[in-house]
Amino acid sequence: MSKPGYADQGFWFRLIFMLVYWVVLNVAVTVFGILVVVVSLIKLGSKQNPLTLVGWLKSVTVFIQQVFMFLSFEEDEKPFPFQPWPQVELEVKEKADDAA
Repeated sequence: MSKPGYADQGFWFRLIFMLVYWVVLNVAVTVFGILVVVVSLIKLGSKQNPLTLVGWLKSVTVFIQQVFMFLSFEEDEKPFPFQPWPQVELEVKEKADDAA
């Protein structure tokens, strides 16, 4: 017979990590919200696309997704700092001038 889940030492370690990542998730969502506001204000006030901030926003989004996957038992691998910080590629969109 196999042991029930609560008798497995790995379960308790995962539960501790899940609690820590729940706190980290709340911080990450706050950072995400701040970045959304800053990027929105920059785009509102100028025609420039803040590529660095958009890159940060995308990488925080991927990190939040990884944390959700870990917390929902979809993934067994722990997100950052146990894995490298998510790297994203930025798409540079060039707007065509409509002045014809």
